[in-house]
Amino acid sequence: MNEEQQLKERDGTSGLAGSAAIYVRVSSTGQLGRDGDDDGYSIPAQVKACQRIAEDRGLRVAKVYVERAESARSDNRPVLQQMMVELSVLRVEALIVHKVDRLARNRLDDAQLYQRLVAMNTALISATENIDATPAGQLMHGMLATFAEYYSNNLANEVKKGLTQKHANGGTPYAPPVGYVPVRTMIGHQDIRTVELDEERAPLVTMAFELYATGEWTLIALTAHMAALGLTTRPSLKRPAKALGVSSIHRLLTNEYYTGIVPYLGKRVVGRHDALVTAETFQQVQVNVAAHRKGERASKHEHYLRGTVVCELCKGRLLFGRHRGRNGQHYEYFSCVNRASRRRTNVMCPAAHSRVDVVEERIEDLWATVRLRPETIETIRRDLAQYSKERAEVADKEIARHKRRIRDVETKQQKLLELYYKDLISDTVFEHEQAELREQHAAVAAIVEHSEGAAEEFEGQLQAAIALLSDPHYFYRYATPVQRRALNRWVWQRIEVGADDEVIEAEPTSLLAAFAAWQPDIGTAQDAGSSSGSAFRSYSSVGHLLHEGRTPAPPG
Repeated sequence: MNEEQQLKERDGTSGLAGSAAIYVRVSSTGQLGRDGDDDGYSIPAQVKACQRIAEDRGLRVAKVYVERAESARSDNRPVLQQMMVELSVLRVEALIVHKVDRLARNRLDDAQLYQRLVAMNTALISATENIDATPAGQLMHGMLATFAEYYSNNLANEVKKGLTQKHANGGTPYAPPVGYVPVRTMIGHQDIRTVELDEERAPLVTMAFELYATGEWTLIALTAHMAALGLTTRPSLKRPAKALGVSSIHRLLTNEYYTGIVPYLGKRVVGRHDALVTAETFQQVQVNVAAHRKGERASKHEHYLRGTVVCELCKGRLLFGRHRGRNGQHYEYFSCVNRASRRRTNVMCPAAHSRVDVVEERIEDLWATVRLRPETIETIRRDLAQYSKERAEVADKEIARHKRRIRDVETKQQKLLELYYKDLISDTVFEHEQAELREQHAAVAAIVEHSEGAAEEFEGQLQAAIALLSDPHYFYRYATPVQRRALNRWVWQRIEVGADDEVIEAEPTSLLAAFAAWQPDIGTAQDAGSSSGSAFRSYSSVGHLLHEGRTPAPPG
């Protein structure tokens, strides 16, 4: 008695055909979307072959299960798991696959799936292979499963070798991160795969690095800001674009791929892709990330000098504290992070506490030593004006690009409405798509509004920066705590505080050292007129940080 007769006999009817389910699968997205068909060539061909087998054996197809872009190296596939649950409800007599390796490419998974089918009295039929319940058929089934596993393992090994070689040549052996897009080009019979910049996301990625490098942003605030500006993941066939979460922003900021380096399997090579971030900016971002990880977070007691002042003896950070005495009064102080009383095992610093009010006064006096020559100020003023012009041109282009995005969204909304009126889409699909398009429209419109407002505000920021150049000490004396924090972070790498709360040494940032003229007790006077051009971007950034409410007017 053949398998078809066994199925009919088990059905309990003489002329009525039993039922069967069909399971087909493609393992990669590259097999989808070919020739205008979302399922490509492979899935329709598999389904037709399985349907012919069902017709030949007198079986009615109860349901077709299609698994798209899922590997068979594991049985953890959504459609497969759904099918195994539904088969017992459908009471099908056979499961038809195109080939055994469509069901599993792992001998253990294959055996377990087969036993579950046997428990449900469901026969496994291959459209292209001779397997059945006979000893010979089971032997063939076992051999095919073994061959499938060997093919899968060997293919994985060959792919790994190819990716390793690609990496050695500076290629990207994995999906590029946000800000880049993979590009596939056919040159003759050669398949060339490269990585190019994502025109929409790359500028936002660079902006994220530059903002976090200032030290004035937390990960949470930066995540919300970049989401508002429209930084999203790259959409795929399986997943739509979505805003990056805090953990994704953290991975982005610590990924050296953006500097032009490709890390892979413990090795690093210079990649062929364009860098989005300079090595200096990336390094500063890592310093800020590490500082947050080590405790440079917002705490109960904050002070604008936190992160700027350090201990003269051990160079450890000075922490800000507030202590309440027996009389109920509060006393503010700085103390070294490595004080012996903190029971640190690495460094035991004997430095005493420092009075906050005295340290603040000493640093205010320090600002009186900062002087810029008139000719240097004039050179910087000209450079700022040129930068303002260039920035305005870039801003206009960005605003125009985002306005085109708004027009594209409005066009999609119109087309969606036409399809709805023609009854070509359901109410549910229409409402879902409309909601998504409305969100996109609102997000892009917000970016345009923000960009236009930022362009109008920029001139005021430049005036604040120029006023700072004219008399930094005056600006610092009347600045708010937030402004003082920005100024100290911008001008000083670190300020060492010693005994009697005196400022022992103040190390300027590389920017200020490039064009500032210092008093002899602080540093060596330098003629930096020729270096000011490279500094105008940072001056404008300070202007932005100082633009908090009303900035103090310069004297005269």
